[in-house]
Amino acid sequence: MMAQLLSNWVCWAIVLTALYCYQHLALQLLQLRGLDEQLEQRDAQFSQLLIGTMPLLGLLGTIIGLLDCFMAMSEQGNSGYQLSQGIGDALLTTELGLVCAIPGWLLQGYLRHRQHSAVLMQQG
Repeated sequence: MMAQLLSNWVCWAIVLTALYCYQHLALQLLQLRGLDEQLEQRDAQFSQLLIGTMPLLGLLGTIIGLLDCFMAMSEQGNSGYQLSQGIGDALLTTELGLVCAIPGWLLQGYLRHRQHSAVLMQQG
């Protein structure tokens, strides 16, 4: 499974996107940035966009993997083992995309709630 992850460019795209997003979310969480509010909002929107692309990249990897599987079956003949192995390999990218995106969505929701609470405390 590790060899499949390392050899698939879609998996690399998902992992690199996740690392970038989680870096920005961690900085927001720890409040290490003293930037203006407008710049922070733009960064939050950009990381939200990138987190949303991770499951889509996973689906793209699944489609590419299934197409490769069906092409190999058409060239080499129909085999149940080959089909199940190809589908399993293809679904790996979808799993990776979801595993990387779901914690990011949860962390973003927490940050939005925390920012909203801070604004309410400043106003009240």
